[in-house]
Amino acid sequence: MSIMRALARPLLATPFAASGADALLKPAGHRERARVFEPIADKAGVELTDKNLDLATRALGITQILGAAGLATGKFPRFSAAVLAAVQVPLALANNPVWLHTGAARREDLAGLATSAGLIGGAGLAAADLAGKPSLGWRRANRSAQHHELQAAREKERTASANKIAKLQEKNRALAAKSKGKLP
Repeated sequence: MSIMRALARPLLATPFAASGADALLKPAGHRERARVFEPIADKAGVELTDKNLDLATRALGITQILGAAGLATGKFPRFSAAVLAAVQVPLALANNPVWLHTGAARREDLAGLATSAGLIGGAGLAAADLAGKPSLGWRRANRSAQHHELQAAREKERTASANKIAKLQEKNRALAAKSKGKLP
């Protein structure tokens, strides 16, 4: 792992870990922001009680903590980063409901949304980071191409050898026919 990756991954994981710890330890502070999704929950037939909101908040907090730990330690960093990016989308919308506010509050929400978008983008980049190694698809295609090239080279060599043998056999027959009349 490069020095840049060794430093960048824990730094990127830090805000996710802090947010996750806050959600896990103090879910009551997140209830009102989570109520933004109440119309969607009503359509789905789910009642958003305080207990349900606390449970969902804690679950998202644990998810963020585990994802941040995986990203920071390098254990399943791509999967961890993808989970963090996916979890951050609804959190960004809940924490920055730009459609509910106007004026200064809306500008503040837009700034928060931009920050969240930066975190989502960073996590997305970390999820796509192959650490300098080509993807499995590229390696498979390259191995297949090398295999086909090797088969073609072997076939070409076999054909050349067969042609050489055929020429030598022809020479032998010609020499045998020529010497047939000269031998007693």
